[in-house]
Amino acid sequence: MYHLKAVSRCVFAAGAIAVVILSLLPGADLPSLGVSDKIEHMAAYAAISLAGAAAFPTRGGALLLLVLLPSLGIGLEIAQLAVPGRSSEVADAVADSAGVAAVLLPILLLRTASSGVR
Repeated sequence: MYHLKAVSRCVFAAGAIAVVILSLLPGADLPSLGVSDKIEHMAAYAAISLAGAAAFPTRGGALLLLVLLPSLGIGLEIAQLAVPGRSSEVADAVADSAGVAAVLLPILLLRTASSGVR
C-alpha cells in the first residue's frame, strides 16, 4: 500500500509541475491540441485532481486539494501577466476550478459518506 501511495504522489507532483511549466511557457512555445483552451484547462486540472485524490486518500486531503488547486490556477493566471505572448483570463481560472470541482466534489462526498461524518 505504501508503494502505491508513493507512486501516486510522484504522479501528482509530476502533473502539477507539468501544469506549472505549460502555464508559464511563452505563447510562441505553447503546444496546441486543437481544442478550446478552456477544455485544456479543465482537463489538466481534472487530471491533477484525480492524481491528487489518489495521492492523498483522505477527506482532509480532498478538502485541501479543493482549495489549493484552484489557488494554483489563479496564481498561474496572475504570473502569466509577466510571460511574453500570454494573457491572464478569469475564464481560465474558472475552467481550472471547474475541472477540480468536477473530480474532487464527488470524491469528497464519497469520503464523507464512508467516514460516517454527518
